Amino acid sequence: MVAVDKNTSVIIQTMVFMMNQSIIQKEDYYNKYSPHQDSNVKCYGTYGCFDVGPPWTSDTRPVALFPEDIKKIEPKFHLYTRKNPLRPGFLDVSEMEFFDEESSFLDPKKPIYLITHGYVESGYRDWIGWMARALLAREDCNVIVIDWEGGSEPPYGQAVANIRLVGAIAAHLLAEIAQYTGGLKLDHVHAIGHSLGAHLFGYTGYTLQKEFNLTLGRITGMDPAEPHFSNTVAPVRLDRSAAQYVDVIHTDARGFISGAGGLGIIEPIGHVDYYPNGGRDQPGCTKGISQFIRDNNNSIFDGFRRYVSCNHLRSHQIFLDSLKKDSRCKYLTVTCTSFKDFMEGQCFDCGKNRANCIPFGFDGRKHYEKFSKHKYQHKSRTQYLLTGANAPYCRSHYRISVEISDSNFSKTEGGEVGTLHFTMHSSEDGKGDKTGRVGFFTGYHRPGGGYTGVVATDGVTHMGAIEVEWKYETNLLNPLTYRILTSPRIYLRKVTVEALDIDERITVCPKGQKPVVNGLPQLMLPSYC
Repeated sequence: MVAVDKNTSVIIQTMVFMMNQSIIQKEDYYNKYSPHQDSNVKCYGTYGCFDVGPPWTSDTRPVALFPEDIKKIEPKFHLYTRKNPLRPGFLDVSEMEFFDEESSFLDPKKPIYLITHGYVESGYRDWIGWMARALLAREDCNVIVIDWEGGSEPPYGQAVANIRLVGAIAAHLLAEIAQYTGGLKLDHVHAIGHSLGAHLFGYTGYTLQKEFNLTLGRITGMDPAEPHFSNTVAPVRLDRSAAQYVDVIHTDARGFISGAGGLGIIEPIGHVDYYPNGGRDQPGCTKGISQFIRDNNNSIFDGFRRYVSCNHLRSHQIFLDSLKKDSRCKYLTVTCTSFKDFMEGQCFDCGKNRANCIPFGFDGRKHYEKFSKHKYQHKSRTQYLLTGANAPYCRSHYRISVEISDSNFSKTEGGEVGTLHFTMHSSEDGKGDKTGRVGFFTGYHRPGGGYTGVVATDGVTHMGAIEVEWKYETNLLNPLTYRILTSPRIYLRKVTVEALDIDERITVCPKGQKPVVNGLPQLMLPSYC
């Protein structure tokens, strides 16, 4: 849901009015429309009839509109292949003839990817081009970009209605292609949609099943839109029933209707639902609007646009990141009941054969189906992970457990307030590869206490030593926190670190049980325990 430069007021209008806007349906029917039978149904020729009665209207969705004229929406289907990775060919859905000499770039038996955008966007957004080229770099395939810019403009409620028709048109396109795929049918088709585009592909899946007895192979929903879709049911929104495999990425699920301003849906609606960083506030998106303006060449409009949509856009940014293979980072996620439990380290076990650790994004399907007893009929999974603030977003996860010493020295020193920082080293001498420095548990550390949590930073291929640093926090309003004659210090009994990516565990201790002094990093080894 991103505004375009030609309309600098569109985001403000959208955020304030998107739930209340309405529009009078035009009567200039497309020449193939059949007469509609009642006020709740309108037909669009080959593409079928659309009902605006229940479940399309409900307590949570009080208004439902008909799609606009096809000529107004004017969906375009751009084809990219390895033969034409930069300049697309165009598929004429009105003729449904794709395999003549002129459009022979489309090979129906090669993998087919569909990509589409959300509200107030177009098929020419940079991220779509990057994603198309990343897919072509991975394998020899067809990438079809659906551009429905003409139907994505305000008011929001009308764009919501328009995706029903565009989704049906895409279904007819795929049904035509399926005639040439042989036994593959549509198993090799993967539809990737952002925001409203995610629900659009849900409609494609439902139409294929209802009209053609075909099932789409996979749908990836990148932060599916919440307004008009939260607390609804299939077929109103994207659902796991829309394809053989549906994975959903939630990055802005803060609740639009509740007033928090989130644009993405929070409910788990797929076979696998990923919640990066809890699915709400993404790293790098919590900075103030003034910083966004500075980051965008001091453009107030661009800065405000990025500020409003930063979390929402992160979904396609990290999915794109998952297309790029990196042996140092496996993009693992963990099955858990809540983000709180995940961060507290209660769900760090990958289980038998690492079945609970589904890779994030593009590679997740193979792992999920490997451990499914009945194909496409298995239990939904909720997965959590942490990411970075900038690309590449992938991070390796570590569960850290700290035991504060209860020795006489520790008790005499008393509890301290501060933050422990950790760096994982591949070698015992600290001269090999190492991770970035990561903070862990800011607060009061009492003698004899234990603290466990999950952090994310760079990956290493082995853990040989752990570097620990203590940062003491002084409260100017509390004289008891002043340390004038001595350096603040903390006594640790031992530290245990578990690395999810490499399935490795190490327990280290301070040499001679000496304290960790404020600002002086200390290398701890297993042999010191």
